[in-house]
Amino acid sequence: MSRAYEMALIVDTQENADETISRYESLLVDEGATVVNIDRWGVRRLAYPIDKRQQGDYTFFYFEADPGAIADVERACRLDEAVLRHLILQTEIPPQEDDAEEAAEEEAVVEEEVAE
Repeated sequence: MSRAYEMALIVDTQENADETISRYESLLVDEGATVVNIDRWGVRRLAYPIDKRQQGDYTFFYFEADPGAIADVERACRLDEAVLRHLILQTEIPPQEDDAEEAAEEEAVVEEEVAE
């Protein structure tokens, strides 16, 4: 039974972040996950130093996978020295960009109806 997950990944900026992100996308697909959305925030300042690093490259993966695949992804994140921090949460899949615009329009219509 497939469930929805969100994975936050903070990658070391001294490593090739694009390569690391594509490697984890491939890993998810190899584990049988369906990647719904990848949200790249880019380089941000860390709240506190991690391994003497002040910045990290933030990426969020939204995907659907079987619960058994999560253990393999967790293990890969823990062993990868390019990954400063990671977190995988079970969640609901956020709407796609097109769906978000439609939802905003529907919300505006509902607010107008309530105002009347």
